[in-house]
Amino acid sequence: MKLYFKQIVLLVSLAMVVSFTSCKSMILNAASTGISSSNQKGVPSKVKEGSPNPMMAFMGEKDPVIVQEVLPTILKLYEIMHIENPDHQGNTIMLGSLNVMYANLCVESKAELLTDPRQLDIQVEEFERAKLHYLRGHDLIFSAFETRWPGFTQAIMGSDEEAIKQYTAKLTKGDVNAAYWACAGFFASFALNPLDSNIIGSIKGHIAVLEKACELDPEYSNGSIWDVLTQIYVAAPMDFGGNYERGIYCHEQALKVSKGLSASIYVTEAKSLCIPSGDKEGFEKALNTALEINIDDYPANALMNVIGQKKAQRLLDSVDDYFIEW
Repeated sequence: MKLYFKQIVLLVSLAMVVSFTSCKSMILNAASTGISSSNQKGVPSKVKEGSPNPMMAFMGEKDPVIVQEVLPTILKLYEIMHIENPDHQGNTIMLGSLNVMYANLCVESKAELLTDPRQLDIQVEEFERAKLHYLRGHDLIFSAFETRWPGFTQAIMGSDEEAIKQYTAKLTKGDVNAAYWACAGFFASFALNPLDSNIIGSIKGHIAVLEKACELDPEYSNGSIWDVLTQIYVAAPMDFGGNYERGIYCHEQALKVSKGLSASIYVTEAKSLCIPSGDKEGFEKALNTALEINIDDYPANALMNVIGQKKAQRLLDSVDDYFIEW
């Protein structure tokens, strides 16, 4: 997903200026395609190999604070475009993805730092805000899928395994990015409230979507899909899609694809695998491995590695909270 910051402002302003002209639709579609890098039907634009990647201004940033400061503005700019041009699937998907990013980087990550018991009420409120944006992002992306394949949302949110299989089969490699962000938002919401009956019954369908995404593009985003699958397989009840052995396999695939250069995958290992099994030694080893990653070895993942290392350090500092020594 490309973020042309200057173009975003210019295109949105242009779209608003021409909102009453006869060529409104044409200009809005062109603007929406330009800022989302996907056309009206949600098909991603082809990028020539070796072309400059504007996303480096975002994902290559080592200072999460600057990203946290600018992301709300970007989010609202895309929302303006969505209101003006709601049928443009590319922009709808981008807006959904940005809601998930915002929930993670700007809300949940900050709320996790509120460790003072006197801040508990504030933390709960912030987690609810994060959940709101996670699900908003999920729903926006699913609305684009629903436009293409009526019945998609009901099938994935339901328990009919044949319907789930039928609709996940419709996904193509061009849908992998959208599928990842939608399901990442859904499962992040589940992690914040595992007892939400509106979510737990829809786990199997979303697992199927991610499994299909892995089939279509197993190396997507440095192992990110495998990492999400690891977390959900080991956390979900077996009756709702949980599968510990499959979770271990997914973790192994995440490590393989990332080539050991993703801090978040080691954080997942510590939280999702080592804590439940009482493996303190493995917990510390995984987190120290995350901290040893050289951010400059993988510039395209700098932002996520900085955030992952911060989480790793906080977990290490709180190791005694997770393991009881008898």
